[in-house]
Amino acid sequence: MTEENLTDCNIIFYCKDCEEIVETNRVGKKYVYTCKKCGTKNVAFGTQKSISSFFRLDEPKPGEKKTIAK
Repeated sequence: MTEENLTDCNIIFYCKDCEEIVETNRVGKKYVYTCKKCGTKNVAFGTQKSISSFFRLDEPKPGEKKTIAK
């Protein structure tokens, strides 16, 4: 998969340290990315659906109120 294909597939990057969707820099020619915000390599990538499902982004964190969209 080339860099152009990643943008065509709506691939997003999730920093496990920042706990949010971030922009990244690619490291070398491998599928390793660094977070532009904190600089770590602890970044996962996938589609919006897979990342939000795996990391439970739609659910509120403990102690937060659940907002209901009307």
